[in-house]
Amino acid sequence: MESSHLDIQYIKARYAKARNRFKPRQIRMVFIVEGPPDNLDRYFYFEDVKQHDSLFLEIMGVLYPEQKKQYLASRRDTFLKEELLETFKEDGYWLLDLSEIPCSIEDVPLESYIPSLIERLEKQIDKNTPIILIKANVYDLCYELLSAKGYNVYNDRIPFPGSGQQRVFREKFARGMKNFDR
Repeated sequence: MESSHLDIQYIKARYAKARNRFKPRQIRMVFIVEGPPDNLDRYFYFEDVKQHDSLFLEIMGVLYPEQKKQYLASRRDTFLKEELLETFKEDGYWLLDLSEIPCSIEDVPLESYIPSLIERLEKQIDKNTPIILIKANVYDLCYELLSAKGYNVYNDRIPFPGSGQQRVFREKFARGMKNFDR
């Protein structure tokens, strides 16, 4: 039992280190997703991900289409992904996970992570900072609650950009970005 707790702490710390490396000095916008992928070698903020990186690719395709093309043309050069993440950071964007570890690791309901998410948001942003929720279940769990707490949350269910939902993701995510681009 104790070693699995240590493993979870190690995994959480590994993701936090990668995420915090690219944390903006001034957070302009937050994207909240369900959690890191089940495959522990893949994560939005890991530079060396050669496949199944659809969340990263689709977000970058909306925000930085030319840089994304160069990245893919380079066969996903880790230096170019790092450059994209630095641009993302410099522009004030930050991606947070509702669950800080892959959801498959702990057998708990997703809503049990909400208090931790709210605590992290309270420490990191003010209530005017735009938030975009990514994935229908994240929207369903978080939109009403965060809105009721006074957060500036985009009101649309944006699907996760996998399983054929990439086009819908791009359209809805771009609309959400325009909504806050005033």
